[in-house]
Amino acid sequence: MEKQFTIHYWGPLLFKIKVDIKDVKTIRKLCDSGTEKYNTGLAGLIDDEILIDKAKYVDILAPYLSAYKEAHRIWYSRILKKITMNSAWVNYMKKGESNPPHIHHNCQLSSVLLLDVPKKITQEQKNWKGTGSGPGVLSFFVGNPQSFHNNFYEFKGEVGDFFIFPWNLTHNVATYKSNVTRVSVAANFNLEYEED
Repeated sequence: MEKQFTIHYWGPLLFKIKVDIKDVKTIRKLCDSGTEKYNTGLAGLIDDEILIDKAKYVDILAPYLSAYKEAHRIWYSRILKKITMNSAWVNYMKKGESNPPHIHHNCQLSSVLLLDVPKKITQEQKNWKGTGSGPGVLSFFVGNPQSFHNNFYEFKGEVGDFFIFPWNLTHNVATYKSNVTRVSVAANFNLEYEED
């Protein structure tokens, strides 16, 4: 006789969706037009962190944020009325730079979109023999390792990978040795619920 069971979702929602290449190209142009440095108050050991036009960025992301709303409803059993972007910037990460473990402040959600993951980094990842994340890997983790817990996820990442997660989900990007630039966009959001 088949037994019925229930699995309870536990912990934070780590949402991942693929952004269409057409939208990736439009966002890349938006990023490359930015000029204002945004290093103050950020965790990254990255020289070139540049503010981007958040109004234009959020317009491009509208269909992906709609998908996030549905995932949020399923995971948390709450209906989002509105997602408001309060900051957005591009990280041009180069050889030897890194984004150490950190969280984001003054928001409820954070996000990362990968715009360029050079092949040399992918090759470095394939050649990696050590333990841990490896070169240029994006990692998310909560708490300390425990038996029978999934407390971390690691992504080597591809162009168009877009992640949305709670502001206090610790994440990092490991350094790499290749003389190339890895490009990602970070953005923070606040939420309004139907019942608020």
